[in-house]
Amino acid sequence: MAIMILSVMMLLSFICFDAVVQSWNAGIEMSDSMAQADHVMEQLVSGLRSAYYPDAGMQVDKYGFQFSDGGEGAEARDGISWVKIGRALVGEECGFADSPHRVNVFVDEDGQGGLSVSAWRVDLQLDDFEPSEIKPVSLSPRVLGLNCRMLDKDQPMKNDEPNWQDEWSFSNSIPKAVEITLYMEPPKKKDDPLEVKRIVEIPMFDLSQNPRKKESGTNTGKGRSTIRRTSGGTAGGGGAPQVPQAPAP
Repeated sequence: MAIMILSVMMLLSFICFDAVVQSWNAGIEMSDSMAQADHVMEQLVSGLRSAYYPDAGMQVDKYGFQFSDGGEGAEARDGISWVKIGRALVGEECGFADSPHRVNVFVDEDGQGGLSVSAWRVDLQLDDFEPSEIKPVSLSPRVLGLNCRMLDKDQPMKNDEPNWQDEWSFSNSIPKAVEITLYMEPPKKKDDPLEVKRIVEIPMFDLSQNPRKKESGTNTGKGRSTIRRTSGGTAGGGGAPQVPQAPAP
């Protein structure tokens, strides 16, 4: 009887201890996923807010926002691409961060997995340059899905609600706002992915809709960014940009 009682007590103690350990591990996994989600989201927000569009007096496809639809919900694999200035998404070591460059953000299912980014300068490229040959850099391996919706440029409000669209066919302009949803790895494999959502307004929307022609010798164009050419990087893109990584779990 004593041995039986002791065995039951040990079994109950093991079950309780195992439950505590699993809860602890789940908490750590959730904390790591949310930390990486915050890191990635801040990079995306900064990159979208630093979108660039020239005062060319006309709309130019080369500087427009591009979108590829990859489904809905947690299975979404959308891709977004735009021209920006600054170190968001490309890192401190990027030689062309201070000049206009295009970034392509997508869920890389064939490579390292997770959310990845590739970047290249817009101007001064070689004739045989191919953006598809740039090796992407992983932003976070914990991102399972990316869903993006754009605010309708002709009818931004509908029934007193934002009119979000799952398509963007205006490749020569920039949307007024973008809704980004990241789906992160859950603490347990059987759980639903963690959802992190953010709405980002893009300051260059008005300029992309009504480009103003730059006057010679004057500084027109309200809110235009100042560009400084750097000597770093190569004419063909200079390889993959260095992207700040979130702490590994």
